[in-house]
Amino acid sequence: MVKRVGILGAGHTVFAERRDDVRLEELVFEAASAALADAGIVRADLGTVVMAGADQLDGRSISSMMTAGPAGAYLKDEIRTTTEGSYAAILACLRILSGEYDTALAITWSKTSESPYDLISSLSYDPFYLRPLAFNDVVESAIVSSTYRNLTPQLAEAAAAVVVKNRGNGSLNPRAFLRERTSREAILVSPYVAYPIRSAELPRSCDGAVALVLASEERTLSSDRPPVWIQGFGWGTSDYGYKGETAAGLAGLRAAAASAYAMAGVTRPESEIDFAELSDATPFDELLAYEALGLVSQGTGANFALEGGSAPGGSCPVNISGGAQSTNLRFAAGMMRILETYLQLGHRAGPIQLAAPRQGLAHGATSYPAQGHALFVLRNY
Repeated sequence: MVKRVGILGAGHTVFAERRDDVRLEELVFEAASAALADAGIVRADLGTVVMAGADQLDGRSISSMMTAGPAGAYLKDEIRTTTEGSYAAILACLRILSGEYDTALAITWSKTSESPYDLISSLSYDPFYLRPLAFNDVVESAIVSSTYRNLTPQLAEAAAAVVVKNRGNGSLNPRAFLRERTSREAILVSPYVAYPIRSAELPRSCDGAVALVLASEERTLSSDRPPVWIQGFGWGTSDYGYKGETAAGLAGLRAAAASAYAMAGVTRPESEIDFAELSDATPFDELLAYEALGLVSQGTGANFALEGGSAPGGSCPVNISGGAQSTNLRFAAGMMRILETYLQLGHRAGPIQLAAPRQGLAHGATSYPAQGHALFVLRNY
């Protein structure tokens, strides 16, 4: 019986604000072939291919008809989820744990330069009550963040500190799209987009694709590379719509964490987790996640950021890769968090490598802000 899932390899494309040099299918092929090469296997060795993509963002109906082939699924078992990219890793894990497959390629992509993301986001909202109010992801994030700000002193300063930290980390990461530092002063004087979110706190989108090769325990141990395990994972969804303080509590992430921690045997995340790669579409998302994941006690997330606890030399470095603030893949952002966590634990992260990481978190978020979450506990022992 398969007991746990390992990662054999990972691949990603070159990231750019616009990848006009390739079609979407070629972007998918770029990541899939890189992951297979990194894992040291060929397409024939794959048992199944799991894709995560959204027709609306891909700009075509049943887009998997075009992306399945370059993802490596020709004449192979394949399945697709339309939820955020990290859910492809969950589905791939479940397929391997079923015992039916010993290898799986999980792949996702985002080419938002060819699709109006804000408009598509708006069309996801209720057409009678919310869409006429110009709701989109940023507006609802602002409502949740505003609720959090009312509960937390110094939140504006903490949010600016998160952006400065993540952009500084990204400037050292050769895989990052945006490698430019910023300052607290530049952030706090930038105009509001939707209070309390400022324009300098919203990262620029980029095009790209990310892929992982996952394998059963037996297959992972047969590799020459030291193993990195997906020791636990979970997902959770909070209620539909905005419910004030409930949304700011990230009920979906707390549910995902409870499942992932139980599966991995984590009982004290504040001391057992060495580092984390968290969703940070806005800095408020990262601050909220500190508390929901139990990395800090309730109400202390802002202080944790301001005192350097999440900085590279802190007690639990967060987004050492630069996070979405440096590589905003939108739909594929969660899978990028897994890839960066995997590279850290495999001591392959390059200039941003931590000294001796043993266990880390990777987090993906989806749908309405603070509604859907996926969490992974990875370790190298």
